[in-house]
Amino acid sequence: MPVGYKGLNTNPKTDGGTLTDFTTQPGAAPDAMDRAMVRQMLMNNPDWVREDTELLSHLAAAPAARGVADLGFVVREKLLDEVRALKRREQAIADHARNNLALLARAQMFVLSLMECAGLDELDYKLAWEAPAALGVEKVRLFLEGATPMIVSEAIHACGQGLADELLGDENDFTGGCAPRTARTLYGEDMGSHALCRIEAGGRTGLLALAATEPDQFHTGQGTEILNFVARAVERLMDKWLSET
Repeated sequence: MPVGYKGLNTNPKTDGGTLTDFTTQPGAAPDAMDRAMVRQMLMNNPDWVREDTELLSHLAAAPAARGVADLGFVVREKLLDEVRALKRREQAIADHARNNLALLARAQMFVLSLMECAGLDELDYKLAWEAPAALGVEKVRLFLEGATPMIVSEAIHACGQGLADELLGDENDFTGGCAPRTARTLYGEDMGSHALCRIEAGGRTGLLALAATEPDQFHTGQGTEILNFVARAVERLMDKWLSET
């Protein structure tokens, strides 16, 4: 029985009898005492029925006469389907919002950790090994047009002039599918989708790239606020260090 109903004692030793467990006995029907108790519970807690669309629809249904179409039943079923769809959509929106908040929190913590980097070597390490987990992707790369002051690096790479313009055109960022040739050029292996953001540091143009194996992780029209938030933080650090070299 639902928690909170104090008028029912289900202990057979003190109640003077036992309730018929008709939920586990197919075909069994509640006796008069059971029905009275259920009725009293529903009288005391009518919201149990009102808030259960499946139960409410079942109770509202009336058997139609033979050979007569029950339009009311059809309408109720249609409305019930719409309610179910709305609930699924509402749950999906709530899940998406929770995921976005979790991602934003991880991105903020990651950016704060970037502020502790003493130089390009530490930034390179964090982008290669910490950024993927923080941002929920498989690869993170930072490309600088021209040469880089680093002899050995894992995430920060030099690239040819015009790469950012070739991939972004006049836009500041891009989210969507990643062509196999582009994926192998940027990440060294095939990727399903990626997010790109232009950066300007030390008078040079660069590109922050996040790649995922899932083809639908990044898609056209997707919000890029978190991507730009991370890119601007990296941009400021790079601008400072490149100006000193």
